[in-house]
Amino acid sequence: MRLYRWLLFVFASTLLLASASAQTKKSYTINDLISISLESSPQVLAARDQSKAIKGQLSTARAIPNPEFEISTGQQRSVTGPLTVGNVSSWAVTQPLDMPYTRYPRVNAAEANLRAAEATRIAFEIETISRVQQRFYELMRREAESKATEEDMSLTKQIRDRMQIRYDVGETARFELIRVQTEFLNAQIANESSKLRVEQARSQLRQVVGHNLPADYEVVAEQPKIETLPPLSALLNEVQTQSPELQKAKAEVEATESKLSFEKNSRLPRLAFKASQYNDPNFTDRLYGLQISIPIWDFRGGQIDEAQANASKAKNQLNAQIQSLDQQLETAYKLYQMTSYQVKVLSQEVVQLAASAQRIAEVSYRYGERGMLEYLDAQRTFRAARNDLIKARFDLASVVTEIQRLRASPEWLAKIESGMQ
Repeated sequence: MRLYRWLLFVFASTLLLASASAQTKKSYTINDLISISLESSPQVLAARDQSKAIKGQLSTARAIPNPEFEISTGQQRSVTGPLTVGNVSSWAVTQPLDMPYTRYPRVNAAEANLRAAEATRIAFEIETISRVQQRFYELMRREAESKATEEDMSLTKQIRDRMQIRYDVGETARFELIRVQTEFLNAQIANESSKLRVEQARSQLRQVVGHNLPADYEVVAEQPKIETLPPLSALLNEVQTQSPELQKAKAEVEATESKLSFEKNSRLPRLAFKASQYNDPNFTDRLYGLQISIPIWDFRGGQIDEAQANASKAKNQLNAQIQSLDQQLETAYKLYQMTSYQVKVLSQEVVQLAASAQRIAEVSYRYGERGMLEYLDAQRTFRAARNDLIKARFDLASVVTEIQRLRASPEWLAKIESGMQ
């Protein structure tokens, strides 16, 4: 009796623990997944560290040169005659002057490098958001397809069972039974394949988000937001003004041009203010003046040529980036128009007509006006149209996500800035 009570207690405790674990298991929304990815992505973290490093370089570029101090002491004694003997000392202070013609280009180059680093960070974070959304909607698509295959398998199983009964009583031929059994087996295969694709999509989503996401995670299902995009001309203008990739390329052009100006101005004389005093037993000498460094032998020809080549390279890369983004956006926009039309036609016409044809074929089959093969053909047509609609909807979501990445969607930028605070 005691053993029975102890086993009952252990069983009840296990059920309670399992129930509590199921209740405390967290389900992640798409925003949760994006936040986790932004906080754990090595590329994003490296870009943030690079931005901090560039801020240090900007502080260095703005710094004023330190003065140089020189102090010396000793003794004075005569080796040729009766001169005063005693201690001697001297000191000197040299303050290099940070001339405007070298300071401003140096600081401007550092500020442009900081803008390029910030644009790089934003570009990595936008890319991360895009990958997470793509994989999330891929998972939603696979789950929708899996749910549809389960419905198909359940329906074909009912048809097979009814056909088996009709065959057993001699109301139908064995050929029709074999055809229905084949349809059921195909539905089973499709269902198992869809489950495997769901697991693959789950694994790919976790790979993108990062291993901070538990292996047995759950997601909150969310249908893709199909929004109406502005005209192509407006999107191209947004790319020119908002794209972090273009902002990075423009900042790099400014940095290389400032570097070229700095190298050219470095050929001008460098100045330093100098004050010194010399003390001996008889006199005290004070001197004040300017120290000038004149480029007589080195005109910085190699540095200037290198800076010119880097400036030309940055401009060419900017032009290439503009052309590439414009082409990518135009291609994506055409695909958006095509998939939008497919979704509209499939949802408003094809699927509805296929569903009506399936219902008519089913009623006709029940009343003996149509055969089983015609009913199966109608059902197969409906399944194909429905699967095409599922695919088209999520293809449209994928295209919209790509366009949002190219244009640097303000909504995504707001997520990034809120995460940095």
